[in-house]
Amino acid sequence: MSKIDKIISFDISSDFGMFKKPDVNDVYFTFNIIPKTQILGILGAVIGLKGYNQMKESDDYPEFYKRLQYLPIGIIPYGNKGLFQKRIIKYNNTVGYANKDGGTLNIIEQTLITPKYQIFIGLDLSNDIHKKLDKYLSAKPVEYEYIPYMGKNEFRLTIEDVQCFEDKDFSIFKPTDEFAIHSLFPNIGNEALKKSEALRDPFDTSMSKTYFYYFEKLPIALDELNQYKYENFAYTNAKLVHDTWFVKSLSLFNVNKKVICLY
Repeated sequence: MSKIDKIISFDISSDFGMFKKPDVNDVYFTFNIIPKTQILGILGAVIGLKGYNQMKESDDYPEFYKRLQYLPIGIIPYGNKGLFQKRIIKYNNTVGYANKDGGTLNIIEQTLITPKYQIFIGLDLSNDIHKKLDKYLSAKPVEYEYIPYMGKNEFRLTIEDVQCFEDKDFSIFKPTDEFAIHSLFPNIGNEALKKSEALRDPFDTSMSKTYFYYFEKLPIALDELNQYKYENFAYTNAKLVHDTWFVKSLSLFNVNKKVICLY
């Protein structure tokens, strides 16, 4: 991870959202947590970087991904313990290219209801693209070149509650005792959390009410064919021990009295 001179946090929200999973075509299912690749697309729209629709045959990646792929980001979902309400929506697609036989294509799509996330980004102010992000996001109101949306063109999103943290306002978090991570974090190998969670009293009957766990496998990058690379992620308020290889592998920061994982 490159040096971080400034951390900016902001909320993104919309009435609806849809981050399509690529592995099922009969029904379009959505990821619950916004993937990093989608956040990079939103930030690319803000500062006017080209997307998939502007790619040329010679391009290996869309411009927003080439310019922003190494940007450290963190996510806190505002849903109920990480979960958002979902609805199945059915509609007809009658455009010609979707129906080569002249019929009507019936679409069944899972849609997020009022998704909202707090996003953190780590900026290296010696990088011109990072400086541009700083300028556009710090403007009041937020400036943007292209309209950002929550996964689909019709789901326009709102960017608000922008907070800027200079180097004196945040610090690298080096735990010396049990602690909790307030944001989403990579659950490397799907075993790391199990091996790093602090021990609890097995007779504590309040455990199920006190602690929550959310796990999801999410896109984290693109491969050479522009297909998703995945990582397992966790979101929980359970406490972790400080001295495991897993905890030491995370990029943790103390931001506004919260422990945030940037990845």
